[in-house]
Amino acid sequence: MTKKVLLSTLVSTVILFVWSAVTQALPWGVPSVQVVSTRSESTDDFQPAKTIKLPPGSLTTDKFDEQMVGKITTLTTDNTFSWIVTKPLSYYNLPLYFTREIITQLLVALLLSLLLWNIRPLELKPRLVVVLLAASATVVATYGQDFNWMGMPPGYAFGLAFNLIVGWLLAASVASKWIFKGARGASR
Repeated sequence: MTKKVLLSTLVSTVILFVWSAVTQALPWGVPSVQVVSTRSESTDDFQPAKTIKLPPGSLTTDKFDEQMVGKITTLTTDNTFSWIVTKPLSYYNLPLYFTREIITQLLVALLLSLLLWNIRPLELKPRLVVVLLAASATVVATYGQDFNWMGMPPGYAFGLAFNLIVGWLLAASVASKWIFKGARGASR
């Protein structure tokens, strides 16, 4: 068990991490984000060409509401970068940022691998149905709540749901087909 779960976890981590990176380019990913900056200094940190540059202190209540309502937005000030939750700029140090994402995907891959190990007697299609149900429950529990509590735009929420479900099914398909072989001839 241990070797197959470990191999499945490593392979699935790579698949999930690459899929996560690829999905950033989909219409509901990075392209859907409004980028706003009120920094007093002009720098290239997180400043794509489509950045809306506003004077420091200009986002008072009325202007903030007019600029931000109904959109996923990043806001860069002299000291912070906001992406749904405001963090210091140092949080977005790319090596550390990617390391945290790899760890996240590693944990998901481990849990997915343990699920697949436990349902390995099933044929491929029923295994993928179980993963689809687990992914769907995860989507509703996370993005459904974000859609409600945070007012996440529907296109963004459905896009994230698509990303998660497809990513899990890709990883589960590879692991099920080549690592945890099906019910017939399964090595246990």
